[in-house]
Amino acid sequence: MEQDLAKKAEVLGKLALSEVGSGDFSAAVKHSQEALKLYQKLGDLPNVAMAHVGLARLFAAGRLGFGNEAKALEHAEAALAIVEPGPDAIEKASLYQLLAHLHLHADVPATSMVWAQKAVDLFQKLGMFMGTSLGTAQARTGEVDKGIEYQEKNWEPTLQGGNPLAMTACGHEIILTHTLVRNTPRALEWAETIVPAVTKAGQAFGNTVNRAVVLMYTLCGEHSNAREMREMVELLDSEIPIGRCYLEDSGSPGFLYLRLGDWDKARDILERAVLAYEDRRNFSAANFCSVTLGSLNLELGNYAKAEELLLRSLEICHKGGNVVFELWVLPVLAELYLKMGQPEKAAGYVDRGFELLKPDQNWYGLPAPMHLARGMLATARQDWDAAAESFDKAIEVNRQYQLPWDEAKTLYERGLMYLARGQEGDREKALADMDEALAIFQRVGARKDVEKVLGRKEMLGR
Repeated sequence: MEQDLAKKAEVLGKLALSEVGSGDFSAAVKHSQEALKLYQKLGDLPNVAMAHVGLARLFAAGRLGFGNEAKALEHAEAALAIVEPGPDAIEKASLYQLLAHLHLHADVPATSMVWAQKAVDLFQKLGMFMGTSLGTAQARTGEVDKGIEYQEKNWEPTLQGGNPLAMTACGHEIILTHTLVRNTPRALEWAETIVPAVTKAGQAFGNTVNRAVVLMYTLCGEHSNAREMREMVELLDSEIPIGRCYLEDSGSPGFLYLRLGDWDKARDILERAVLAYEDRRNFSAANFCSVTLGSLNLELGNYAKAEELLLRSLEICHKGGNVVFELWVLPVLAELYLKMGQPEKAAGYVDRGFELLKPDQNWYGLPAPMHLARGMLATARQDWDAAAESFDKAIEVNRQYQLPWDEAKTLYERGLMYLARGQEGDREKALADMDEALAIFQRVGARKDVEKVLGRKEMLGR
């Protein structure tokens, strides 16, 4: 009888694997759950643990409407309760890494770093190489260069290992980390190496990397490339229900349409995405969607809704220790409170941003939005010298890291500062800045921003 149950469980497990390969997510989950129950009935703890691990991976990799990070974490923790007391082995180290990765999905990089370090230590003890989420977690918590060094060092041995899943995870996180710290020149360099290598392993693997590439292209103003890549991702997503890694770049479609000025499309995508990612407890993806939707509501003048969304993003960052993404949220909150006529609140968020930007760390393009926010705050206070200095710094950083849309926005705001100051020659300086901003917005196809600059120039009689 026990032999029959064991054989049936083994068959169910193999069937689930084949269904993963064919993309039948629901059947794979169903048969994995049935195999788990049989192993539990048999008291076969090693296979119970492995069945939990398989289900954790399934729920983490399923597309929206199927996957569920909360269930994934439950299964991973159930496996840990069985594996942890046992001997040190590759299964235990791999489970530590799975827990590290799931905590990245939950946007808790501080906890992810703990699990990833345990994985690194155990893999080293076993005399094995295996890349982990350590570098990603380190970068998110503010140890940017340390994290990037770990990620980049792992690429070549991972490539040589030839495991498509490992290559995808490593390549995806390298491109995404450089993009999130707004170092688009380096992200572009890595994309040229990583995308062909991962795509060669299969379109399903390439699609995960392509989401990060959409965000990268959007930031560096290559919106036509971003749109083309976005269409490819959308097409493959409809055909491949399993094999995703939902991190911050999951919000890249909404971010792209926000920058392009297609605000109705951006809002439609982001409102559905925020709810879906929150529901599955993937706070990394939800966080990016939330701050992007908050930025859109700020542009639309829906300040109460913008405040709700942005404070939610800040809450996620604080709970998980995500310093890098907090530096995305803070300047938008500062701008919001300036528009709401609350400069003291804005000042608090500006101060917090510069506290995070510790001088002994390399922050790449992340200081640019904070310098912009400081410049806008100084303008509201009529501290003209401080405003001009902050805008100049923001423009310099944006140019260094090839962030044209952000550069154009700063030029526009500096132009407004010149108009408000009203000193001799300031009107001409303002018009020059607005002309330069307009040319950049036109080049990158930012329709709403073009309209805004043209409207201001018309008010000025130009």
